[in-house]
Amino acid sequence: MSDMATASLVLSTFVLLVAALLGWREWSDRRDRAPDLSPEDARHFAYQDTRRSLGIVVMTLLAVGLVVGSRVPTRLDNKANPQFLGIWLGVFLLIFVLLTLAMVDWVALRLFARRHRGRMHRERIEILRDEKERREASREESNGHGKGPLGDLFR
Repeated sequence: MSDMATASLVLSTFVLLVAALLGWREWSDRRDRAPDLSPEDARHFAYQDTRRSLGIVVMTLLAVGLVVGSRVPTRLDNKANPQFLGIWLGVFLLIFVLLTLAMVDWVALRLFARRHRGRMHRERIEILRDEKERREASREESNGHGKGPLGDLFR
């Protein structure tokens, strides 16, 4: 086996291993996901599952392309081999698709986090308002003063 074929076999084995680990993680995430999600969260996770499953398929195709592409001769009859060019253009296209999927997934995750962070901030503000109202009501009862014009002077 040539050095290029050996290197591509090692690289493709590594890519397949990573794809298998990501597939196991995706399966585990789906299994452990709460069934009572909001419609927005359910939509987010459905798109995320699709993107990540597609990424696993792309990685598998990439591994196959690496093995096959390293075994195809670069030249035929002293001319460029169109099969070689096609395979390696496909490999580069798959890398581009994989990077695009990763970027889209990253942006979607940031939007998901922003939406949940905003929801947590709104809940926190609501809790603080309720606590403030409860404390004010407690002070008014303990001081015996109402919310009259002089009520603030006795706090």
